[in-house]
Amino acid sequence: MRRAIHGVSVILLAFAMLASAGVTTAQEASPEAGPSLLEGLGLPVLEVTVTAGGVDAPAEVEAGPVLFVAHNETEEETSVDVVRLPEGFTVDDYLAFVGSEGPLPEWTADAVVAGYVWTPPMASGSIVLNLAPGDWEVIVTGADVAVPSVSLSVTGEATEASIPADFDLELGAYVFNFPETMPAGPQIWHATNTHAVPHHAIVFPVDRLYTAEEVQEGVMAEFSGTPVADGFSFETSIVGPDAAEVPVITGGQEIWMETNLEPGYYVAVCFVSDPGSDVPHLMAGMISSFEVTGDA
Repeated sequence: MRRAIHGVSVILLAFAMLASAGVTTAQEASPEAGPSLLEGLGLPVLEVTVTAGGVDAPAEVEAGPVLFVAHNETEEETSVDVVRLPEGFTVDDYLAFVGSEGPLPEWTADAVVAGYVWTPPMASGSIVLNLAPGDWEVIVTGADVAVPSVSLSVTGEATEASIPADFDLELGAYVFNFPETMPAGPQIWHATNTHAVPHHAIVFPVDRLYTAEEVQEGVMAEFSGTPVADGFSFETSIVGPDAAEVPVITGGQEIWMETNLEPGYYVAVCFVSDPGSDVPHLMAGMISSFEVTGDA
């Protein structure tokens, strides 16, 4: 699903601007960075390995919270998505829309995205998913693999997860609940999508606090080729490589992820659009600005 976001032209440009500013997401950080806090939760593990030949994953897992670990043994950037496709749609349909440009197809409104792990080449990453019983697909995007998916049967009863977290992030109706200040250093974030459409959060460091209006005006100005003087700019406002990416999840889904933000100012935005639209949610006000304080 991460690649699908890039497929929308306005978002493709935004991510290109982020890249030109030297920003990497938390999942793009050092390949050596391990999910120590997540491993310490003692959860069942859903381990997936991606090679040029395909996807090696268990055929079955118990419902409830699992530590989803993806190993990328290819030479390409890879996203490993856990998705429940709508009836009548296939993995090929999913891969086709991920690789396309333009608005998200209307049918994606009925897809369930539990989360994903993105990794650089020859690296690993992890998050915690809360999987409901049923039939799911583990789908690889980004890397050119011979067999890009495997089916996953989630069995047993749905369970209510009780996992300690340092911050409970709500992805609401075009709004975040980031506080004005957050502590620096390693944390577990618990993100829940309480809205009816997919959301995510890209968090990047900036030179000062910005209002949502400043970010919107700056984004539109850069797209039109006339940046606002002293306003928000992808090129000049972003000041460092540390960032976090809360993966795309659909309504009712929740994930747990590890973050490690340095002290400073940050802006969080949602670049996802509604199915059938190419207007990113940041233009509806899904923007937060906050300060990270203390020692990392």
